[in-house]
Amino acid sequence: MPFTGPVEDRNAIRELYEAYADGANRGNREDWLDCYAEDAVWKTHYFELTGREAIGAKYDEITGDVVDTTFFTQIGSIEVEGDTARARAFCAESLLQKSGGTYELTGEYHDDIVRRGGRWLFLRRDYLVKREKLPE
Repeated sequence: MPFTGPVEDRNAIRELYEAYADGANRGNREDWLDCYAEDAVWKTHYFELTGREAIGAKYDEITGDVVDTTFFTQIGSIEVEGDTARARAFCAESLLQKSGGTYELTGEYHDDIVRRGGRWLFLRRDYLVKREKLPE
């Protein structure tokens, strides 16, 4: 079953995804980065980073030339066991660059999520690209 565990925890994890998307859409680095655990891992087809500081530096690099972001996510599954969870989400994002070009990306996240200090946080995010269109 794709959704297991206490409803309250699954709802809190949904709110984590929504906070992440909200931070991305507003270009708010602090809110976006606050969704990651201090020792989080973020792996994509281009890099693998460990630690919130390294993830924040990559955010700065990625968004340095971006004037507007749209980021949408759809959760496919959440499985909660105690203070840990595994989830799958599908994402579509579009980054409008200062030059006028647009970077389009659609993919799938496989996430390990952990509850620390009463909050759910991303501990590991593995991204699988489905479609990618580089700016022209």
